[in-house]
Amino acid sequence: MLRVLLIILLTHILSTPAAIARDNVACIQAANRTKACPHQLYRAMQLPGMTQPALRCICVTDFATLLNEPVTPEQRLAQLRLKQQFTQELQYDIEPILDILKRER
Repeated sequence: MLRVLLIILLTHILSTPAAIARDNVACIQAANRTKACPHQLYRAMQLPGMTQPALRCICVTDFATLLNEPVTPEQRLAQLRLKQQFTQELQYDIEPILDILKRER
């Protein structure tokens, strides 16, 4: 009897929204990141290929250079290359992520 109650209790705890969100959160970050991200932002978002919005983590540190307006042509080119790199790594357009980080969404 105690065993059944313990199983029911564990099932209930592990099926709470917080536990589900914690398990499903994969941080959107640079593929070459080897250390923990120092500045993470959690947002409910729906990215391409997702059937419904879900809680996702974004490593703000990795996208910080894309949030500033480029001043020189070299900076503009560097940003374009970085956007292309992220798009290739993540397999979707990063503009929705940048919009969230710029608080436009």
